[in-house]
Amino acid sequence: MKTHPDSANSRLDIALRSLDAASTMTAVQQQHAAATLERIVTTPPAPLSDQPGAAPPVRRSPRRLLLISAAAAAVAAGVLVLPSGGGGGRAYASWTPVPAGLTAAEVDLVAPACRKRLGDGHLDLDRARLVLAERRGEYVVLLYRTDDPDVSGSCLAHNRQGSDDVDDVAWGIGGSSGPALPAPARGFTQGAISDFVDASVTDGAAGPGVAGVTIHAGELTVQASVSNGRYVAWWPGPAFTSARDQRSGKGGPQLIISYDLTLTDGTVIRNAQPSRPS
Repeated sequence: MKTHPDSANSRLDIALRSLDAASTMTAVQQQHAAATLERIVTTPPAPLSDQPGAAPPVRRSPRRLLLISAAAAAVAAGVLVLPSGGGGGRAYASWTPVPAGLTAAEVDLVAPACRKRLGDGHLDLDRARLVLAERRGEYVVLLYRTDDPDVSGSCLAHNRQGSDDVDDVAWGIGGSSGPALPAPARGFTQGAISDFVDASVTDGAAGPGVAGVTIHAGELTVQASVSNGRYVAWWPGPAFTSARDQRSGKGGPQLIISYDLTLTDGTVIRNAQPSRPS
């Protein structure tokens, strides 16, 4: 991967190389990689959601965008997420567990703001393609990807249906320095997880024979958007436990999401396990 001259992207490049699943890491190297990631993913807080029925908001500073794929071992597998300074929360009450598609006009409206944020985060916009877009109430998600390297860039933006206004844009970039690996038949891979405390976004690969991906995040059940071997979903709440001031792993924040798969033959696989980080 080419190293950019600015120090932030140099740190990103170093982190990606150190996390590459193809390399063998010692315990000391893994600890160093985890520490590097923790420094990279610390960001200022944003207003929290007032989603009805959600836990009372707790303001934390600095806010940390948490990451891990299947477990703490994902540090060695190359999962990395960079946070944005997202706002939002005021319209999360309009969220729906089942997504709706976006029209071409809606995509064209939201895409410039999304691409600007992702470009600022050093996603290669010359190569990244839009692979999925979904609407849940007043918020939409656009998912951009490159397959080599395996990198996803997602943004969550406030846009009322029928309105020309786009604001409260939050974004995350995650992946590895190597090429994407396909999901196995009747299986899936777990990609980057962007946890903004008041909202979370995740994506991954869905293998042949997978018609639907359902995500359980605490008390919420989310039907992901699935198309052409990829899935994406967002929900108004965290993806990890609240111990956000601790390192991921034993004694630290734990992933609270699980997955069900619906296959094309109608079979439902409960609590499906990802084959590898995507």
